[in-house]
Amino acid sequence: DLASWSEAELGGLHGVGPKAISVLGRTLEDAGKSFHADTRASDTAAVETYLADAPSPQRETLRQVRATLLELLPHGRDAMSYSMPAVQLDGISVAGYSANKNHCGYYSHSGTTTATAGNRLKGYATTKSGITFDVDKPLPKSVLRLMIKLKLAELGGKGQGLRSEYYADGRLKAQGKMSNGELSGRWKWFRHDGSLMRVGSFRLGERSGTWTTYDRDGNP
Repeated sequence: DLASWSEAELGGLHGVGPKAISVLGRTLEDAGKSFHADTRASDTAAVETYLADAPSPQRETLRQVRATLLELLPHGRDAMSYSMPAVQLDGISVAGYSANKNHCGYYSHSGTTTATAGNRLKGYATTKSGITFDVDKPLPKSVLRLMIKLKLAELGGKGQGLRSEYYADGRLKAQGKMSNGELSGRWKWFRHDGSLMRVGSFRLGERSGTWTTYDRDGNP
């Protein structure tokens, strides 16, 4: 798990300072691994390039969509996914957007969210994977908030593989694996301030082994 984090991301956690990162780095080296490269700056640059190259008024429209998404998801980050800009949480694209010749597009990187939204997207052309909107009319904040809510609910409802549960603002709430609809292996829970609250394991959906709860200072 540690090798999937960058030094910058670890440094943003409560109680993790340069000394801890140094110790962790040496431990990774002993295992033949290293910290994940922090690509946030380059990803933001790629998004800026995409928007700068987009024609007007699509450019201005998508800049406003991006600003609203980052306002709704302050813990999200710029990324490029499927050759279009997106906002990601923990490397998962939750909201993508694109400029086209005659319209702009919004994509939840999901095949179900637009169908789930149903009549709440009345007035917009939709497909299984996205929403089409006018080149000069950004999607309202209410629509973006709805689509984010549906995407986060989808991520938090997975019955197989990695499940990530989020607070409404995109802060990670809980994360662990699912197997055939049951919690499996090691799980972690976080408070809304980002501090680790609890760690424990499951076996066949039942609690297993030692569970540890932490206070906000990181003490068991």
